[in-house]
Amino acid sequence: MPKHARCAVGFCDNDKRYPDLAYVRSHVNNLTFHKWPVDPKLAEIWRKQVAKTRGDVFNPSPGTSGTFVCSNYFPLGRRTPENPKTILWWQEPGSSKCLLVPKIEECNDDCEGTDEEMETDTDYSVSVPMQFEQLTRELEVKGGKQTTKEAPQPPSPFQLATGFTKGRPEPERKLRLEQEFLLTVMKLRLALLTIDLGFRFHVSATTVSSIFITWIKLMSKELSVLIVWPSRQHIKKTLSCCFRKLYPKVRCIIDCFECFTETPSGLDLAATLWSEYKHHYTFKVLVAITPNGAISYVSSCYGGRASDIFIVRNSGFLNMIEPNDEIMADRGFKIREDLMIHMATLCIPPSCASSKQMLPHDVRETSNIANVRIYVEQAIGRLKIFLLLKNELPISLLPLADDIVRVCCALYNSLPPLCI
Repeated sequence: MPKHARCAVGFCDNDKRYPDLAYVRSHVNNLTFHKWPVDPKLAEIWRKQVAKTRGDVFNPSPGTSGTFVCSNYFPLGRRTPENPKTILWWQEPGSSKCLLVPKIEECNDDCEGTDEEMETDTDYSVSVPMQFEQLTRELEVKGGKQTTKEAPQPPSPFQLATGFTKGRPEPERKLRLEQEFLLTVMKLRLALLTIDLGFRFHVSATTVSSIFITWIKLMSKELSVLIVWPSRQHIKKTLSCCFRKLYPKVRCIIDCFECFTETPSGLDLAATLWSEYKHHYTFKVLVAITPNGAISYVSSCYGGRASDIFIVRNSGFLNMIEPNDEIMADRGFKIREDLMIHMATLCIPPSCASSKQMLPHDVRETSNIANVRIYVEQAIGRLKIFLLLKNELPISLLPLADDIVRVCCALYNSLPPLCI
């Protein structure tokens, strides 16, 4: 028995010595190496078909020792006594040669392989695990013709996100799903430029943009289940000590945070995004956190021109409020009347006239609220570890701002709680 067996097909690099590098087609369960037939007529059929894939003079003698063909090129994934001479070619991935299925020459029954020859083929089997992205093909034999049939596949995440239908073929992927997900997270966490990501992943900038848009929309839809408005009973069970002593009825703490954007070219958009407080172009988001620091509500994005009161009234946050709830906020949220309609109360630091000093009771109240309300500031600070929200957001990504913020909030909720 030879020490190694290498496939004689021109574009095939399968070698028994390197099973980890072997390429296995989807219709092959166990890669085997079949030695060159002894029968002259069968050997000539093999020689003509293998020679089409090679650029040299290929003329091995019948029964040549050390000449093999791997099971990738047999229609049933192996050589059998019923079809010892049939070899099918498919176009090799990445190959510039288009290899058609050759016409199988007729052969008499005396060219069938012997039982002894078939048994020796199993001596060179190599177990190679099936590849993740290989398609499952079922071979059907009808009227003496071999045809391939692809098994139906479930829709991929790319198809779900982009809405590809069954009749439209999926475009060829430049990266694996794991690489596309890594690219998206790197964009969120590090705010890398599109050109930089294209250089790192060896793809074009257009491909990077397409991948990021697709995945951010998909992740926004799938990860939204991590942003949950908990019940009042669950809030009471997880209430921290500082809240349990001073504010046991608090349902959530609300605040708005702003993210910078690039300077827009349109005057209408510039007027909408301009923030007098930040003196910059921004978009604003309302978030609500539970007393232990988890984000329980996130609104849509508004221009920096919008006030906090307008966002609370327009975002639909008030529809989440139940009777007897207590909402903690900053002084700028003058929504006490709005909460009274829902039979809820507002907890904000007391204010005083500009010419008068605060009463001792108001000072203590302000200090107590500040001690517990600091968690919402910490939550917003932790949320901005995603540099895409901390740095200036490109105008080209402004239509994806809602999805970007929602994905970042969902990933934030996977971190340990701020307060226990």
